[in-house]
Amino acid sequence: MLTQSEIDALLTGAIEIEQSESKEGVNLAQLMGKSDSVVDESNEEKVVRPYNFWSPDRFSKDQMRAVELVHEELAERLTNSLPSFLHTNLRPRVVHTEQGRFHDFINDLSPNSLYHMITLSPLPGQIVLTISPEVSNLILEQRLGGQSDKKMVNHVLTEIDQSLLHDLVENMLNDIKASWSKVVAVEPKLVDSTVNQHWVQMMVGNERVMTIAFEIVMQQVTGTMSFYIPFSMLKPVISHLNPHTIITGRKEQFSDPKALIINMENLKRISLPLRIILGNANIKFEELVHLKAGDVIVLDTFANQEINIKVAGQNRFKGKVGKVGKRMGIKLTGKVEADNSLFDNLLEERN
Repeated sequence: MLTQSEIDALLTGAIEIEQSESKEGVNLAQLMGKSDSVVDESNEEKVVRPYNFWSPDRFSKDQMRAVELVHEELAERLTNSLPSFLHTNLRPRVVHTEQGRFHDFINDLSPNSLYHMITLSPLPGQIVLTISPEVSNLILEQRLGGQSDKKMVNHVLTEIDQSLLHDLVENMLNDIKASWSKVVAVEPKLVDSTVNQHWVQMMVGNERVMTIAFEIVMQQVTGTMSFYIPFSMLKPVISHLNPHTIITGRKEQFSDPKALIINMENLKRISLPLRIILGNANIKFEELVHLKAGDVIVLDTFANQEINIKVAGQNRFKGKVGKVGKRMGIKLTGKVEADNSLFDNLLEERN
């Protein structure tokens, strides 16, 4: 057993680890990264990679829960969007989350699986998405207008089959973008769809990934859809993977300048009814019946009094009546504080 002084000497490099007579001693301090040491032994370089115990390359329970919440929201969005695309009812739901090495998961998949590679720019790496053959076959039959044949579950996907499933995933990208918006602003893109398992394994490697499995029930057929998310992809935003933040909504909202410009341009094309109320008067029905050209109706306002200007049925401005050339006009003199009923009144006006 080493004494405390001997332990200290080892850590500071004062003592070297004994090796065979043909090799020189190894400085323990160098191996622990206290110097830029690369020990050269028989022309072999041994590089010590630092390991941060405070930030290991794995997902914590809170981070896994945060990613799970993102995909639970994705399931709700897909419940609304996929039926209109597939013309049939289905309801995906998250049933399982797990982390591990990618090659351990890929070995359990069907050899006829179609792998969809999705990027979440600007995050690094790629997500792998797979859909079980039971559901894939049903989706293909639905899109081609036929009936499902359980004997065709394990058939080899043709190029047409792959293209149809490719379109399905393309349709899901907007929902993926919206689901991740509480964590980070991303632009999902489907970069490849392939049945080549070796190619997918080469692209992802042996990274630690988190798998999120969805159960999909479609026309009394139950299958799965799985996302495989590499840890390296989420590492830049690991501090934002907070379940509480995702549930309550992220405090800092990401703004999309392009979307803002488009929305403003769309708003500019909206027409709103504008009415200028010159005044009010109460008359009897008998007087109303006998009104004719040239008659004068006395209003309850004075010539220089400010009058109300209504936008979409809501008082928005004050103004004074005047003339602009040979035409009547009104000059704005102030604003009126709007209330929340503005849009309700707008709808009433349009109806």
